[in-house]
Amino acid sequence: MKQLALATNNSHKVKEVGFILTELGVQVLTPKDLNVSFDAEETGVTFAENALIKARELHRITKLPSIADDSGICVSALNGEPGVYSARFGGPGLDDKGRALLLLEKLEGNANRSAHYACVIAYVDDTTERTFEGKCEGIIAEEYDTIGIYGFGYDPVFIYPPFQKPFSQVSESEKNSVSHRRKALKGLLTFLKTRS
Repeated sequence: MKQLALATNNSHKVKEVGFILTELGVQVLTPKDLNVSFDAEETGVTFAENALIKARELHRITKLPSIADDSGICVSALNGEPGVYSARFGGPGLDDKGRALLLLEKLEGNANRSAHYACVIAYVDDTTERTFEGKCEGIIAEEYDTIGIYGFGYDPVFIYPPFQKPFSQVSESEKNSVSHRRKALKGLLTFLKTRS
């Protein structure tokens, strides 16, 4: 089984990326698994720049082929915001729920609810740097979902039209079959197959 180092300390991303890649025959090793300290500053202004910053840093530390994800939600009525700042939207005082509620507040009364999740996966090894993109189109709900038990981040306010419910009410396997992260990882897997 091929091994890749995953440049994140986010347990939700570890679980989601690990689930998808293991299913596809790739073992994911986290900084914790590798017993290394990892904290790359995301100074890029695009998802691709931030993903590359993280993948390069983990590869520098571990010398292993490394991947990193940068992702977020882009809302049409907010000119694509919060975008790369999705995890920092509204400042450091907010948690996931607080950021989602702020998003709803900013869209209050706006008929245009279209949005998409975007993900870029960066791959870095000794000779190669590549990025792979994925998108999942949807709409922003009118209210925060309080009954869903799945997902994280903006999932309680992101409705995927074919499912007709927010991602927070969709099982992990269902979400992972259509997610932006899945689409980007499929691009990565296609690339890796050409190198094996």
